[in-house]
Amino acid sequence: MKLCNLYYHSIYIFNEKCNFVEKIEIVMKRRYFVIILFIAFALAACSGGKNDKTDKNPNTPTVNNNLESGKISIGATEESYDLAQRLASNYVAQNTNIIIDVISCKAEDVNQMLTSGQVQLIVSGGNKNPLPNFKSTIIATDLLVLTVNYNNPILQYLVIYGLSLKDINGIFATGQINNWNQIDKKAESVPLKPLAGADNSSLNLIIKDFIKSGFASTTTSVISEYDLISSISINPGAIAFMSHRNAYNYNSGSKTNGLYIIPIDINNNGVADDSELIYDNLNTLKKAYKNGSFPKNLVRYHFFITNEKGERADIVSHFTNFALNNASNIISGAGYLEPKK
Repeated sequence: MKLCNLYYHSIYIFNEKCNFVEKIEIVMKRRYFVIILFIAFALAACSGGKNDKTDKNPNTPTVNNNLESGKISIGATEESYDLAQRLASNYVAQNTNIIIDVISCKAEDVNQMLTSGQVQLIVSGGNKNPLPNFKSTIIATDLLVLTVNYNNPILQYLVIYGLSLKDINGIFATGQINNWNQIDKKAESVPLKPLAGADNSSLNLIIKDFIKSGFASTTTSVISEYDLISSISINPGAIAFMSHRNAYNYNSGSKTNGLYIIPIDINNNGVADDSELIYDNLNTLKKAYKNGSFPKNLVRYHFFITNEKGERADIVSHFTNFALNNASNIISGAGYLEPKK
């Protein structure tokens, strides 16, 4: 009987061992399943739970047109080059299927460049379209102001009385006024040095129209408009018309170091009236331009001039419309003004 009990007890222990092993195997299998499931969730989380390989590329080029890909070239004269460059850069950033080259050119070359097809668009300044045989669109303006050295010998006199049109004519047109004591009799003798922009430039053409004469031999032309700043800054007797873009710092609105902008006695009453004292800072000048106080014949327009029979007229038209619609957000960064409506 004891032997039988021992036999059955042995079988029970054996069965229990077998069950224990099976239980361990089951538990281990469950653990492996949980680990595998955890890894799967982790991978899904890292990938954002997406298996779609057709995700959009964030660097996909922007094309805001229905045009065939292509390229145009723009010729820009000195006074309009910054304007053309900024507008072109903004345009191609939003129309990446189009390439625009901006080429610096001289005023005397623009007609040939546009006629020959070397460029498809000209951006240039003037008080009227410099190429009347071609279609033009006004994109922006800048203002021509009369500047002297900050240490001018009669600066106080000029601030109070300004310069009359007769005096300006005597300085730039006839050359009869060649010393500052000819304007203010109380002043010491300091030679007067009139300066002008580059030959055939829009600046010179507008000033010649303003004084209704060519320049006297005493007036010296510089290579570029920007050179006028340094030329005036180093010479206390210098005087010149220049763009407000050069005469002011268009970020701070203050006058450029070394320069002073003087009023013009437009109504010739012998004193600078309130309506003529508009040059203290850039904001005052802008207000005068908007309300019509600034002399209209010293406003320089910047034109888009196109050959309607030229290549890729579709791109030129699309770019011109872009410039008209976006100019206010772009041109101010380069110091230009919007054309008056």
